[in-house]
Amino acid sequence: MQMLDSLMTPPPDQVLKVTALTRLIKGQLEENFSRVWVQGEVSNLRKQSSGHIYFSLKDAGSQLPCALFARDAVRQSFELEDGMEVLLLGDISVFEPHGRYQLIAKIAIQSGEGRLQMEFERLKRKLAAEGLFDSERKQALPTLPRKVAVITSPTGAAIRDFLRILRRRGFGGEVVLFPAKVQGKGASEEVAAMLQYAGASKGFDLVVITRGGGSIEDLWAFNEESLARAVAACPLPVISAIGHEIDTVLTDYAADKRAETPSAAAELISSLYIEARSRYEDAHNDLHAWVERTLSENHTQLREFDARMRIIAPDRKVQHFGMQLDDMENRLRRNLSRRIGTELQALSSYAQRIAEQHPKTRLGMADQHLTDCSRRLERATQLAKTEKTDHIQSLKHRLENGSLQATLQRGYAVIQNSEGKIIDRASLAQKESKLKARFHDGEITLINGK
Repeated sequence: MQMLDSLMTPPPDQVLKVTALTRLIKGQLEENFSRVWVQGEVSNLRKQSSGHIYFSLKDAGSQLPCALFARDAVRQSFELEDGMEVLLLGDISVFEPHGRYQLIAKIAIQSGEGRLQMEFERLKRKLAAEGLFDSERKQALPTLPRKVAVITSPTGAAIRDFLRILRRRGFGGEVVLFPAKVQGKGASEEVAAMLQYAGASKGFDLVVITRGGGSIEDLWAFNEESLARAVAACPLPVISAIGHEIDTVLTDYAADKRAETPSAAAELISSLYIEARSRYEDAHNDLHAWVERTLSENHTQLREFDARMRIIAPDRKVQHFGMQLDDMENRLRRNLSRRIGTELQALSSYAQRIAEQHPKTRLGMADQHLTDCSRRLERATQLAKTEKTDHIQSLKHRLENGSLQATLQRGYAVIQNSEGKIIDRASLAQKESKLKARFHDGEITLINGK
């Protein structure tokens, strides 16, 4: 029974408030279920005026409350609808007022692309964990690329756009095409082989891997793990220019630089070339002008110095300035010493004032004041208790002294007739034949002889 009582009365420090327990659960869920992929059917879709979208994701056995906030909803490529099969990436969180867990979705993908997208994310996480995408291992692009290797389809629009942009921007370097399939079976192997061949060839400054846009299936060759590793291992700097601006493949992460499109890659390379050539011409002109200006200024200064040296005696000036410098140093030391002393004294005063106003000091004073008040209250309570006790004792004595028993003990007696009625007059006593006299220690019977 005692053990049951102890179980039913837990220690106060082991009892959680509802909010505290909810927050503990929220912390555990958010820590262990971050960036999870979930697949299911959309139901109970509600779109708020704020732009937030609330819905449930369900399958045959369960359902999961979900929220897609406005800032993420506008970035999706399609609108969610009831009954739609989707793949969601998000974080598990807890809505504390209701104590309900839900998925805060970040990315929504229609199930047709879900399998490839999940594989893409899995490979991306795997290679990122190995450090394949780390910025520390990426090579800087050459400032003045003279010979560029381009790996792409020789019949595609990507190479035509790439060369057109280079010609239009006046690129003076050499471009060598390494033909390879960029879609379908065997495409990743061909691109990797051309990449290895270009890296082993001499004279190249840069490699560009490019192709036009397409679906995730069309671009999948550039998501193959073997090709991503080949890009990362290439001894030459690599630019990955795959698809359109919204397309992202693993070679973009593994490459030293990503270009949104083939045209953007050409603009980047030609910009480097144009910028380097412009900097070279500017530097050449600036250097020439600086040399001429410096020589002229130095020649003029030399003539001026020669004339002044004939007029002044530098040795005496140096000695005079030396003595002035010593005097200024001594005054500076004295002033600095006085200033430091004054500042230290002020700082000490401020520190003392701060210490006096510090919450810890004030709390200590308040605690001492509270202790003094408590002691005074305790003494006042004890004094009042003593006074009340003495007063009660006095009343008790007075009550006892006025009682019948106390009166009898002082030598008095109570006279009663046979019926127990008190006889308080002699005239009444004469009428009775028998009386009782009650003393403090007993009773006696009196016979009235009249």
